[in-house]
Amino acid sequence: MSTRIELETEIENITAVLGITNGLFLIYDTEGTLKYVNRQLRELLGYASDDVYRMNVTDLVIKRHKNRIREVLRTKMPEGQERVSQMPLRGRDGKELFVITRTAPIYKQERVVAEVVVIEDLTERKKTEDELRDSQRLTADIIQSLPDPTMIIDQEGRVLYWNREMVELTGYTAEAMVGKSDYEYGRAFYKGARRPLLVDMIIDADLDISHMYANIYRDGNVLVTDRIFAHLKGEDRIVWGRAAPLFNTRGDIVGAIESVRDITDRIKFEEDLIRSHTKLETIFAGTVEALAVMTEKRDQYTAGHQQRVASLAVAIAREMGMGEDTFGNINIAATLHDIGKLYVPLDILNQTGKLTDIEYLFIKTHPAAGYDILKSIPFDAPIAEIILQHHERMDGSGYPRGLCGDEILIEARIIAVADVVEAMVSHRPYRQAMGVDQALEEIRANAGRLYDSTVVEACVDLFHNHGFSFDG
Repeated sequence: MSTRIELETEIENITAVLGITNGLFLIYDTEGTLKYVNRQLRELLGYASDDVYRMNVTDLVIKRHKNRIREVLRTKMPEGQERVSQMPLRGRDGKELFVITRTAPIYKQERVVAEVVVIEDLTERKKTEDELRDSQRLTADIIQSLPDPTMIIDQEGRVLYWNREMVELTGYTAEAMVGKSDYEYGRAFYKGARRPLLVDMIIDADLDISHMYANIYRDGNVLVTDRIFAHLKGEDRIVWGRAAPLFNTRGDIVGAIESVRDITDRIKFEEDLIRSHTKLETIFAGTVEALAVMTEKRDQYTAGHQQRVASLAVAIAREMGMGEDTFGNINIAATLHDIGKLYVPLDILNQTGKLTDIEYLFIKTHPAAGYDILKSIPFDAPIAEIILQHHERMDGSGYPRGLCGDEILIEARIIAVADVVEAMVSHRPYRQAMGVDQALEEIRANAGRLYDSTVVEACVDLFHNHGFSFDG
């Protein structure tokens, strides 16, 4: 026991000289037998003091490193030098601790009798470094797998990432771009010229290159442009771009990422679609007009009636604050509202005298006939149904179904008022024109009973306050 006390006394003197009393250290003899392990190291490894003095230093390292430690013990340490090693230690519970060891000899009468090992625990730092490497590797994998061509630059404008899709888009390899700065990446987009991109406006707040883009806007701290005219692989292309800042844990901008997308084919497709749609709309409008003309050719006395009804109906809808789509639907339905008269015999349409009950029944079939003509046409709105309902009345006294109130489509209620007003102010072979005032009096007197009150109010306001006229 006295020998051990002498050794511990000597060790205490050594630690005092080294100034590492509160550090982690141990001492072993030339055979590797542990002679001293300080309290901090014992607690870290989970051993009691009585346990360690029955152990060899090789018992503290994980299995795969034991042979290396034995080899080190057999190797004489160069005089005046220390050994520095990185190794994983094994705690009593099997947990691995990654440490750096600095080993120095202890002499007695010019002979090495033991070695002192100062230990620095790097477990947490190594864990952090490993996690950082894993995070960087994951980030690189994610960027590589992004479906859009993507690049990342650091705060100095050096390219950090240039993914596969960017290589495919530009023809410039990652090896040719990564690490480059001074707007080298601009060459991939602008015929070999070094020019800044959106990412540079993220990095440099004073840089303004908005004049280089057809359109550019900010969405928070993100820059977006929907049209970049670029030169890619020898072709002029149209590219969409989006750039955003990258932050460190303190919230400082440390880089920027930009993704682009070749939208040339999409733009051309959209332009072709617009041209096609415009052409179809022209054809459609011409078809509607032709159907209206065909209807009025059979009824010379009401020529222009459908167009005038459409003009007033659209004006009423606008006065009521309805949407643009509704205006178009009302215009089509009003223009064709009498198309069912194609099924009414000409001698009844051209009748100059009072109609018989039978003849009037024939006239009342025209909404249903119009519905049958148009029901199979795929309009964007229920045009056929609107035409079917344009003679329905709010109290249910109309035809052909006797609908009432909100059962009648609002478009049909508008056309009903416009139809009555236009018919009353126009000349017919069996009566003289009645004038605007009489027509307005008719709809006012029957507002809420035959006609929708809101529609009547808008119609009256058009004539009295906005100067509406069928002539102009």
